[in-house]
Amino acid sequence: PRQPLSPCVAGERLCSTEEATAGSGTYTRHGFIFSSLAGCLERKNEDNELPVVSVVRDSESQLLPNVGAVVTCKV
Repeated sequence: PRQPLSPCVAGERLCSTEEATAGSGTYTRHGFIFSSLAGCLERKNEDNELPVVSVVRDSESQLLPNVGAVVTCKV
């Protein structure tokens, strides 16, 4: 079964590689799974295996701000 999608950004740490397997739109580094793009986090549970974590994009909508938009970030 699928869990609800939640937004994420490129470079965001999603979870440990002990909790899930990296799917499309993600990469692993130092034992963690990270998002490689801005999109929505999707977890698919397959049988008794670890869930697969992917980041998907809706081609019609993007999570990127428009020119002139006010954004908050942490560097």
